[in-house]
Amino acid sequence: MKRIGVLTSGGDAPGMNAAIRSVVRTALHHDMSVVGFKRGYNGVLMRSQNQVDDFEILTARSVSDKIHRGGTFLRTARCLDFLDPQVQRQAVSNLHALGIEGLVCIGGDGTYKGADALTNLGLPCIGVPGTIDNDLAYTDYTIGFDTALNTACECLNKIRETSDSHERASMLTVMGRNCGDIALHTALTCGAEICMIPEIPWDIIDVAERVKWGVLRGKRSMIIVFAEGALSSLTTDLEKLCAEHEELHDIVPHHNLITSSQIAMIIEKLSGHETRSTVLGYIQRGGSPSARDRLLATQLGAHAADLLAMDRSGLAVGVRGTNLIEVPFADVQKGEHTADSGLADLVDIMAVIRN
Repeated sequence: MKRIGVLTSGGDAPGMNAAIRSVVRTALHHDMSVVGFKRGYNGVLMRSQNQVDDFEILTARSVSDKIHRGGTFLRTARCLDFLDPQVQRQAVSNLHALGIEGLVCIGGDGTYKGADALTNLGLPCIGVPGTIDNDLAYTDYTIGFDTALNTACECLNKIRETSDSHERASMLTVMGRNCGDIALHTALTCGAEICMIPEIPWDIIDVAERVKWGVLRGKRSMIIVFAEGALSSLTTDLEKLCAEHEELHDIVPHHNLITSSQIAMIIEKLSGHETRSTVLGYIQRGGSPSARDRLLATQLGAHAADLLAMDRSGLAVGVRGTNLIEVPFADVQKGEHTADSGLADLVDIMAVIRN
C-alpha cells in the first residue's frame, strides 16, 4: 500500500491522539502516506463545503505534541447515515478517488461495524479499540479505559472525604451502559462498600440493608459505585416497592426508568441513612491520557499500520495478557463481555467489617 487513511469515530477516549500519532509515524516508516479524516465517517463522506473540513494529509510534524493530549484532534462524531449500504458504497468511491488503499478506524463496536462494511466492499480496514467503557469482548483493555478509571478514582477519593465528614452514604454514578468495568475497578481500588453493574443482578432492598448495617457497625461513610447501565440488572419491582412505602410515593418509576438521584433517595428512605448521588458524566472522557493508555495506544496504532503494510485487513487489533492480538471483525463481540466475578466477589470481601 502507498496511502492509507485514519479516523476516530463514536465517543472520544483519552489516548486516541496517541493512536493517531502511532499510525502516522509507523505508516511513514513503511513509506506510506496518511490522510486523516475528520469527524469519523462523516469526513469520509466529504459533505463539507471545504475539503479541509473533511480531511487533511498527516505528516510526522502533524502529530507532534499530540501524545499527551486528551480527546482527538481529528475530532469525532457518530454517523447514522453510514448504516445505509448506498452511503457505504459512496464512502468507498470517495476513498478510492483519494488513492486510499486502506483505513485505520479507531473507536468502539459501532466504528468496527462501519469498518467491516467497508472491508466487505473492497476497502481494507483495521480497527483499533478506542472506548473508555472497555466493552469489547475480544481485548482485555481498550484505549481510554485506564484514564477514565483514574479520573473516577480521583473523584471518588474526594467524595469519600466529604462523605466521612458528614457521616453519609455517597453513590457515585460512572459511565458503563452495557459494561460495568469502570464501576467495578473503581469500587475495588477505592475501597467502596457496594457496586452495582449491568452484568450482575442486584436488589435495591439488599443494598439499603447493607448501608444500614454498615452504619450500625461503625462505618462513618458508605460508598456505592453505580454504573449508568446498572438498572438493566435490577431485580426489584420499583413500582411495587414505591407503592408499598408511603415515603416513596413521590417516586413513580415507569418500566424502571429512574434517575440515579432517585435510586439514592430510595436507598436513603429504606436504610434510614442520608444518601447523596454524584454523576461524573463526561469528565471521565477528558484529560491527558495515562501512561498506560499512551503505551497501549502507541502499540495498537503501530500494529494496525503494520498489518495494512502487510496487506492484511478485516481485523481488529487488541491486547490479551502481554500479547498484541488481531481478530476478524465478526469475532469482536463473540462471547459477550462479562464482568470479572472474582473482582465483584473481592469488592464484597473487602467491604466486610468484623468486630
